Amino acid sequence: MKAIAIVLAATLAACQATTASVPATSHVQTTSAEAAAFAPFRTFGFRLAEQPPSPYELSARSFEVERRVHDLVAAELVGKGYTETGADADLLIRISSGTVSGDKTEPVTTSGGTENDPQRITVGEVVVDAFDRGTGQQVWHGTAQAEIDPKRINGPALQTAVQRMLTPFPTRSSQQAQR
Repeated sequence: MKAIAIVLAATLAACQATTASVPATSHVQTTSAEAAAFAPFRTFGFRLAEQPPSPYELSARSFEVERRVHDLVAAELVGKGYTETGADADLLIRISSGTVSGDKTEPVTTSGGTENDPQRITVGEVVVDAFDRGTGQQVWHGTAQAEIDPKRINGPALQTAVQRMLTPFPTRSSQQAQR
């Protein structure tokens, strides 16, 4: 699928950040299929979640994040003029989330000079995909990633991430909604 990538600088991100401040490594990315005409799509429903994309893995909080993201995505799509109907919807939405941990080396200045102090970090990712139910073709893809505290879910940060991720999702015009 030939796609146009729109990379947005996000001020927050994925699933479980613990503070209102946002790491510089946070970002949101969305992709739409060039050929996808969103005009015929009026309704949406949800598909079962899938495993997060590699290298992300399910975490102890993945299912809770996905439950919260489900509600946030539904509210955003309703606000964009779509109606939630279930499995027979025009658009099927799939959500997944996960984490990956690793070491991050940051220069630390001490009285003796600069040293590299490795830190253990966890990055969370939320993925939202939209599929044309009639053809099964993926028509939209969005991701949000950020450094997170794996022990907590920051609801406001998660909400902001979903809102930013879905900003470029096509809005149904009032004329389309009346058809």
